[in-house]
Amino acid sequence: MSTSTLAHLRAANIPWLQHITVLASTFYFFAFSEVRTFLILYGLTAFLFDTEALLAALQDPTEPPLIPHPYLPFLGHVIGMFWYGASYFARVNAKTQYPIFTLQTLTARTIAVIDPVLAAPIQRASKNLSFYGMILEVTKRLVDFDEQSMEIIRFNLDGEHGSSEGLMNESQEMIASELSPGRGLNQLSTTQLDKFSELLSDLVRGTSTLEISLMDFVKRIFTIANAYTIYGPQNPFAMHPELVHKFWDYESGMIAVMANVFPFITARKPWLARKAINEALQEFVEKGYYRTASTMIQKRVQINLKHGLTTKMAGRAELILLFGVIGNAVPTTFWFLANVFGRPALLQKIRIETSQAISSTRSRDGKVKEKIINVTDLKTKCPLLVSTYRETLRTIANLASVRLVTNTHSVSAPGHPPYLLKKGSMIQIASGVIHGSESVWGADANSFNPTRFISSTTSSEQFSSETGASISAERTATALPKNVPSAAYRAFGGGSVICPGRHFAQSEILGFVALCVQMLDIEDVKGGTFDVPERDDQRIPLSVMKPVKEPQVVVKRRKGEEDVIWRLEL
Repeated sequence: MSTSTLAHLRAANIPWLQHITVLASTFYFFAFSEVRTFLILYGLTAFLFDTEALLAALQDPTEPPLIPHPYLPFLGHVIGMFWYGASYFARVNAKTQYPIFTLQTLTARTIAVIDPVLAAPIQRASKNLSFYGMILEVTKRLVDFDEQSMEIIRFNLDGEHGSSEGLMNESQEMIASELSPGRGLNQLSTTQLDKFSELLSDLVRGTSTLEISLMDFVKRIFTIANAYTIYGPQNPFAMHPELVHKFWDYESGMIAVMANVFPFITARKPWLARKAINEALQEFVEKGYYRTASTMIQKRVQINLKHGLTTKMAGRAELILLFGVIGNAVPTTFWFLANVFGRPALLQKIRIETSQAISSTRSRDGKVKEKIINVTDLKTKCPLLVSTYRETLRTIANLASVRLVTNTHSVSAPGHPPYLLKKGSMIQIASGVIHGSESVWGADANSFNPTRFISSTTSSEQFSSETGASISAERTATALPKNVPSAAYRAFGGGSVICPGRHFAQSEILGFVALCVQMLDIEDVKGGTFDVPERDDQRIPLSVMKPVKEPQVVVKRRKGEEDVIWRLEL
């Protein structure tokens, strides 16, 4: 045993003197027949309390430091993640303050990245790290793929047969192309915005009022509009309207289904909901309904079938995209609306600001007949709206970015020593901890600041390339506040697997919220302004965070807007 190893063992948080003393005195205090039983019990106790500390002492000193669980080795951190959900990394970080650390989870190791400067090199494309190596097992359980389909999906994930071969590579390249700024994205956004206008006008008419939870209000509009825009007029929700509720039954119980412990018994409601949705998606493929969908879905189904997925499995493949399209947009829009309508002063400012994006037509008698909100103007002329959107995402995007270490290697970043990442470790870039870090965002990191992403000096807007519009406003919404590292804003992931739908999401959510702001009053069901709800930090996130309690609200047209036709345009 080397001198350095002995030094690490001596420095470990293990009561060596106590152990030696107890063992040496065993034969003095116990009869010979009792020694064996005592040693077994004492050995088990020492194992319980000291094993992870021993592992920490014996690990390579260049590895991210291993944080032993105080009383339950191997299982303690796993239970902590399930019990405390999204807040567990923050709890550990509050006690350790390491920029990167390791947790022993059963027989594997989870490496948590806390410093965005270290996150930057880890999230880049690398042959030593794999995103899909981690995410595909989750996908299999979420949509119920069979093993034959998984073999097709796994083919050439690491690019050993070239960068474009294989179902995943071809599909991801196509989706990135379809959702990149340009004509195709503009067509999707236009369809979506038109559908929002239609559905919202039908839902809240004239002087009528709607009593509903704020989350259900958003679900009712977005589920139908997104499905129509992406999956066409013969989408599963249009053909089977009862699936709208079943989708959200499934979404609320996905974790239990994914645990895969007899889910037809332990998670029966979401399991049955998934079964019904999968059957409708199979019908969507087999009956050719996908041919009336967006170009992206037509191409996606054709790619899946070409590579050998059955029609049944090609249908199930759409469930994960359906969740990506709807599952994140709904809670994000909920929080955006809650942050605006739950703060009267902010609501008033945004109403004034977004009025710049409105044009109107009048009838012959001079009354306003139609009002049109231009979403391009929202993005380029309404910095407070855009900044509030980004700040909303910063406060609710708690889903960790994951990577699997496929080859042992070291990473380095400015201000940090090289860290050794060993093969088989799972890396989680702790988005929630980074988004709440005072060292990154300032002293108000844990407060909601709607002007955080506004600059008075810059003259460029992050997503202006979508429309090619030029911007000359002095106050504009910026990608990041000054001195915040680029990897610190993780609302859409980062690096080589940044969300391809982020441009579409921004257009639909900004447009919908602006329409609500100008067209509607949303108040607490008991009258007045509702309270912005608390985040449910203890839920394991598969999307952005949910509230502890959903506000019950009354939705009605603003005074003077009862008979106006409202529309959104790109």
